[in-house]
Amino acid sequence: MTEELLLFDTLPSLFADIIKNKEQQREIDNLLVERHCFPRSLFIEMLANYEVIHSLSEEELCVLTLALYEVTGNEQAAPAHFYSKREIAKAAKYERQSKDDITLPYTMEGVIAAPSGRDFVTMLSYQEIRRLWNSKVITYNLQAQRLSKNKLLKDGTITEKPDINLKSVKNITRLMLEGKYKADTLLINILVDGHDRVAYEAGSLTVYEGTTVNLIDGMHRVQAILNVLEEEPDYEGIMNVAIKYYPLSEAQFLLGQINTVNRFDKTLVKHYMAESIGAQVAKDLMLLPELKKRISIKTSIDKKMDYLTNFAVLSESIDHIFEPQNNKDRYDITEVLKKFFGYLIPAFEAEFVTNMQETTKKSWINHHNTFVGFIVVAKKLYDTYGKDYPVDEIVRIIGSIDLSRDGSPFDELMTTQGKVNSNKVKRQIKQFFEQKVEEFM
Repeated sequence: MTEELLLFDTLPSLFADIIKNKEQQREIDNLLVERHCFPRSLFIEMLANYEVIHSLSEEELCVLTLALYEVTGNEQAAPAHFYSKREIAKAAKYERQSKDDITLPYTMEGVIAAPSGRDFVTMLSYQEIRRLWNSKVITYNLQAQRLSKNKLLKDGTITEKPDINLKSVKNITRLMLEGKYKADTLLINILVDGHDRVAYEAGSLTVYEGTTVNLIDGMHRVQAILNVLEEEPDYEGIMNVAIKYYPLSEAQFLLGQINTVNRFDKTLVKHYMAESIGAQVAKDLMLLPELKKRISIKTSIDKKMDYLTNFAVLSESIDHIFEPQNNKDRYDITEVLKKFFGYLIPAFEAEFVTNMQETTKKSWINHHNTFVGFIVVAKKLYDTYGKDYPVDEIVRIIGSIDLSRDGSPFDELMTTQGKVNSNKVKRQIKQFFEQKVEEFM
């Protein structure tokens, strides 16, 4: 008790300093929410009304000191002044449980099922949607959503997070609070992944433990719902919910299919729907170590992320140059191209890995559209030697083609980009490489 009283004596002066620093307020609030599942803005409420502190348990007070000390670095807030090592270690792992928490199994009532047993519809209140989201029963799957925001960290790793248009969320929130927002449809998918288990009977759909439920379409609306209920906790609203029971590939296809009002990036749609054999081969190639996380699924290519080309260039080139007709072709082409790029990238390591930026200044070799030419070379090697083609021919042929930016014929072709239709440029690249490969083989 003495330690607790000492903490209550210390907190007012700590709060007085934090009140002057908005950034620290946000950091502490975010830390408490993300690491310990505290309600959003509870810390801000403590700053405005100190009496809220007394609603915290002893363990939660320890959690608070951990957050204060981590963000401010103020020695007065050091948890060791108030708690034992055991208490601190326990608090570091603490997650607040809410009376609104939902755990699996979870049953939705009033559900209508299609004869397929894979398609359902129902209605959920804003309150229930919030509970499902905050309890992480419904989660966000970056592999089945619009393009994410990627950020290259100093250690070379890439982080991904949802690309949320805050202006759109704010507008939806406003319409909801004004009572003008019309009931819309969220799209969620119960993921078929071998760990899934659901049961439907007489209007009740039960999702069992171990099952993953992803939000497929409606992230902005869910964020708006959270905003509305934070501002007006008793707000009553209803949202239609379409529920699918699909594996990831079908969920991605569906997302591409419903690309109507809020249009997706056209390359992302190609990636998700993967209708052509070339697209299926390109998806397989993206798993190759040399190409993993280096094929953009967005049309515009961020060179800071070290992307080599995009999914559309790669998949369309495979379709146009190899002209696959069936699954046998798909597997043959995949084998040929895995071997090709598995050798090409490390063989030209400076150009594609270690010195991309400098290479770009003097050569077109690592330009994303040049991959059309690489597919041409791979096809010619396959036609000439079969799947067991000699890999040293890759280096000999590509090394013999002048891809410099210093007035070469290829330079003259590539500098027309932006002035000439992009499909025409790709056709010209294909013809250029076909001619050159004939010369050098």
